[in-house]
Amino acid sequence: MFVHINDRQYEARTGERLIDIARNNHAHIGYFCGGNGICQTCYVKVFEGMELLSPISEKEQALLSDELIKEGVRVACITTLDKLGTVKLLTTVEEVKRTFETKPLDLIPYQAKMGWEALVKFPETIAMQAQRFSDGSLSTLQLINDIAGAIGGALELVVMAVQETFGGKSKSQNFTRQYLPELQQSDKGKTDATKDEKLSYSAFHESMKLQKHVPVN
Repeated sequence: MFVHINDRQYEARTGERLIDIARNNHAHIGYFCGGNGICQTCYVKVFEGMELLSPISEKEQALLSDELIKEGVRVACITTLDKLGTVKLLTTVEEVKRTFETKPLDLIPYQAKMGWEALVKFPETIAMQAQRFSDGSLSTLQLINDIAGAIGGALELVVMAVQETFGGKSKSQNFTRQYLPELQQSDKGKTDATKDEKLSYSAFHESMKLQKHVPVN
């Protein structure tokens, strides 16, 4: 099947997250939190193929206002491809870029609107994220690790752009999220970590990749 991101066509498979498809093909998309459903920079607007995507989850409903949902906005790090077909979408960061290049004054009402829609959902968003940390479905250490990977990914894209500008060739990599090792539980129920594990938590991604094509927790 094919996914058109920002007017460019890419091959994809069912089960893949939209953000994985975008990152694997170096499409313009936000992913500051490393695909953990926190930073809200990976919003996309779907113009075709909405029925081919996973249903809107409770996590998306906690992030997206009713107005944004009506406009076809989805959260790329949560949404997966469920059925074969063609999907066409535009990332919000690309939308901002194009608006700046063509009608910069339109950015003021656009940002005001997006800010208002975020404010409307703020209480639900905070409650949902707090619950994820509380029940352990979102690990602080894994989040830091993924953010490091996202920063590394952004730096790699900059290097690739510079190399291409000056005629050099860069080697493209697929993004595969690296999981941190699980910590051992002591008799008292506290989490202990070996010296090597602690070092791995503070280390940056080597390949800064996203992962198994599964939605965030």
